[in-house]
Amino acid sequence: MMASDPIIFAGVEFSSGRKPITFAALDEALKVRVLGRWESVEVISSLQNYENCSLGINLPSSKRGQELHADFKDKLVQAGFKPFSHVNNPKQWIETNSQDCFRALSGHNLLPQRSLEGRLQRTAIMYEQGLQVNDPVDMFEEITRYKLIQGILPLEKLPSSRELDALVSAYTAWMSVNRPGQIVPRGDFVLPVQE
Repeated sequence: MMASDPIIFAGVEFSSGRKPITFAALDEALKVRVLGRWESVEVISSLQNYENCSLGINLPSSKRGQELHADFKDKLVQAGFKPFSHVNNPKQWIETNSQDCFRALSGHNLLPQRSLEGRLQRTAIMYEQGLQVNDPVDMFEEITRYKLIQGILPLEKLPSSRELDALVSAYTAWMSVNRPGQIVPRGDFVLPVQE
């Protein structure tokens, strides 16, 4: 890969609904380029726009997620992606477990992922790792007693639990290229390790 070739680091999280994939894309400087819910064809189409791409797939636990995952991997293979290896393949994927990634990066168990506290905690972990997300501590500066009583909280700046899962998967893909010595295999997936 030439130094001038742009590379994208993407992550996907499977769920249900009309747009079942939460898709995150980071550039080399860890700036969030894309974060949203998409159809699988939209994700594949977007990934094909890049000559060099490393994709992190969060392994789903639900039966529906596993079906989506299998279908998505078939489409990835058709699009020229290969499973991660240390061979310099321009389009590859890794599989990971987002909650285990967050635990590995923090060094301890975390609060429930869908709770406000858990989302704040995971956003802080991503911020500390260098992802260009909003600092979750800044949210507290905007909270007043009046806003708290009225139930007006600035949650729109805080990623959802699915977005955080996609982001940490993208970050793990980034690590697989930029810090390969800091990811380790764990059965069928890879995890980051602390420095």
